[in-house]
Amino acid sequence: MRRMHGVGMLRRSVSGGAAPRRWLAGLAWLLACASVQAQPRVLQVGFYDNPPKLMRTADGAPSGIFVELLQAIAREEGWTLAFQPCRWAECLQRLQRGELDVMPDVAMTSERQAQFDFHVQPAMLSWSQLYRGASVPVGTLLDLEGRRVAVLRDSVQATALQGMVAGFGLHVVMVPVDSFAEGFEAVAAGRADVAAVNVHFGDYHMNAYGLRATPVVFNPTRLYFAVPRGRHADVLRAIDRHLVRWAADAQSPYHQILRRWAVPEGATRVPQWVAPALGGLVGAAALLGAVSLWLRRRVRLATAAMQRSERRFRELTESLPDVVWTLDPVTMRFTYVSPAVQRLRGYTPQEVMAMPLEAALPSDALARVRSLVLRGLVELERSGAPQTPPTVMEVPQPRRDGSWVWTEVVTTLVRDPDTGHIEVRGVTRDISERRAAQERIERLARYDQLTGLPNRTWLQERLAALLATARLQREALAVLVVDLDHFKTVNDAQGLQAGDALLVQVARRLEAALGPREMVARLDGDEFAVVLIDVSADVAAQRAQALLGAIAGPYRFEGADIGLGATIGIALYPDDGDAAEELLRRADAAMHQAKRTGRNAFRFFTSELQHRSQQLLRLSSALAQALPHGELQVLYQPQLALRDGRIVGAEALLRWQHPQLGAVSPTDFIPVAESSGRIIEIGGWVLQQALAAARRWADVPGAPYVAVNVSVLQLRHTGFVQRLCDLANSAGVPPQRVELEVTESVTAGEAEQARQMLQPLQEAGFPIAIDDFGTGYSSLTYLRRLGFARLKIDQAFVRDIGRDPDNEAIIRAIVQLARTLGLTTVAEGVETIEQASFLAREGCDLIQGWLVAAAMREADFVTLLGKHDPAGWRQRWLPGVD
Repeated sequence: MRRMHGVGMLRRSVSGGAAPRRWLAGLAWLLACASVQAQPRVLQVGFYDNPPKLMRTADGAPSGIFVELLQAIAREEGWTLAFQPCRWAECLQRLQRGELDVMPDVAMTSERQAQFDFHVQPAMLSWSQLYRGASVPVGTLLDLEGRRVAVLRDSVQATALQGMVAGFGLHVVMVPVDSFAEGFEAVAAGRADVAAVNVHFGDYHMNAYGLRATPVVFNPTRLYFAVPRGRHADVLRAIDRHLVRWAADAQSPYHQILRRWAVPEGATRVPQWVAPALGGLVGAAALLGAVSLWLRRRVRLATAAMQRSERRFRELTESLPDVVWTLDPVTMRFTYVSPAVQRLRGYTPQEVMAMPLEAALPSDALARVRSLVLRGLVELERSGAPQTPPTVMEVPQPRRDGSWVWTEVVTTLVRDPDTGHIEVRGVTRDISERRAAQERIERLARYDQLTGLPNRTWLQERLAALLATARLQREALAVLVVDLDHFKTVNDAQGLQAGDALLVQVARRLEAALGPREMVARLDGDEFAVVLIDVSADVAAQRAQALLGAIAGPYRFEGADIGLGATIGIALYPDDGDAAEELLRRADAAMHQAKRTGRNAFRFFTSELQHRSQQLLRLSSALAQALPHGELQVLYQPQLALRDGRIVGAEALLRWQHPQLGAVSPTDFIPVAESSGRIIEIGGWVLQQALAAARRWADVPGAPYVAVNVSVLQLRHTGFVQRLCDLANSAGVPPQRVELEVTESVTAGEAEQARQMLQPLQEAGFPIAIDDFGTGYSSLTYLRRLGFARLKIDQAFVRDIGRDPDNEAIIRAIVQLARTLGLTTVAEGVETIEQASFLAREGCDLIQGWLVAAAMREADFVTLLGKHDPAGWRQRWLPGVD
């Protein structure tokens, strides 16, 4: 039995052979889905012994400066830290393999930048120093000749020290160790003469090992947290964010931690030999003092020159209106940004350097920059050149206030001649005014100056792009050419000024009638073009009629009303062509044909579509008069409980009997009612009739409910819920006795939008059923989140019971799904004993169809309720079924 809402192509496709099997497999997958609770972020942190930066407490717990600093960040970020003990070299290897997520206390080198990612703001500043045994005289680097030096394996100290001694041609024996503590132990035990460690470890532990600090200091270093290459960018951003903020606050956790660890381990002892040795050193001190003064003077002169050079550089960069910056090509982090960035984007240089590059560029521009840097690295590696040619690109960048600024970015990759390290250098310039001028020029070239609409040139470009999208997405597309009727007469009678004002008003009305993806353009004179997206021929005809109505309204000019009409020609993609110019030409031909046969009308390019559109218009016009002329009526089809044979409710079905057209099928007139918007008025009338009937059934034993189909347009209509509640209250019908049936199309959009439509109805007490379940868009997520009460099994599945095992399997799956979710099921279109017996055995709750009764007038339904014998019905139609 056809009901208020027809079933589309999806229903017909499901009734085939392969489609049900695919549907059944999908449904089985839905039944197997389970929700997964979000797990807290756990970071595996490398941990090696390097007090006071990394160490263990007496009970074995991780401690130290870097540990406490990371723990403070983790508390604010909600991370869980799992510390993994390992030796230094082993830690780096595990970090590179991805077995560790974070490694603290890592100095950044070019080699490590290729292996790991680092944040921007250093966590600590450090340097390396030599510590000697008590009996080993080491005052300068030259005293290392012939000495054994303990160095941390694969460390920055080892690399730097080897370079220094090689530069002086010294013969030094390097003793590799796996930790700084092992290096100090080697010196204390006599296996080495000197140990190279960082100053924090050395000052903290030298007294405990009986070692002495030497004046030899080298390799100033910034220390960072490192992560595996290409992973955990969000962790680095979080670390930078906290370090930048804390560094500026003397009371922050960062400064509290540094102050807490500033005292070295053990008391300071003065050796007995110091006093007599001082006398012997006085002479040497005088000589050393003279040399020191000469060296200091040389250093002061060199430092002053360097400071002057740096000052000139900063004065130059800071006085420029453009932003000068440098970028590490491996980490893609800014290493320098000039102060002009604050004028350009509203952020300080420090804030920009703490941000990832993603925060400065939109995704498409970011991809271009990454590609540019990668090509530059490859080119420098291939050619050995000192730098790449400059590259210029225009990109928008975000400002602190949320706006965007157009910039021109000039970049080049430069290789340092001493270290071989490559960096990206660039200049960023504000080109907002130039961009605005370009846009004005483009607008003059692409837009009509009178109406502001796209002109023919821009229309053809846009239409070509829309056609390309339509091909990919397999959408239909309509091109309409709109020509104003008798416009020349208006121009001659009222003058050019009135004609121009009229064209502007027509343009605004056409724009107001279109959706966001659609467009209107001015072709020439009084001729416009409209492009409609994803429309059938029927919808294109209705939209054309609506445009004629929008144009036909009176226009005011200097106190007088001016009447106007229009003629429209329609060409469809892909039926009438697949190129922009071809569709425009055929729509124009259809428009001129419409002009010859009568104005103020529309016409399709093909005669078949023209005939169909005329039929649609006749049906739409007739439907507008159906309700006031009393041509619509509501019939009621019983719904019966298979468990005991009782009639528990009825579905309200809309029927239309036209004097000339006869009985019009709901599948024909319901889509017309929805596309024209008349479904709001007609649906409201059906609800009013159904609620009044339900009130009259209140005295019938069992008080059956009434089920009413509700269109998605009704659900979206402002005030629908309140109007429904008012109707139920005035009729005296509890909401629990009014079931609202919605098609699966209500879940075709976002689940949140569907929830916003349905939740107010559920809160008011109205149960909601999914109509024609299995033919549309539903998923387990929708069923669980949207709180449906009942699933209606589409008659396309019921019809093939006994003939198609696939459809029977689908019915079993639907019933099982409903039972799992606590929903009831009702099968539509039940016409035979075999169908009813199968449904009863599978556990379906209710049936509806000719086997129970056809749709009938309300009086006949009440009569049926009075004489219906539930037990007798089951005995007759369900013999032998428990």
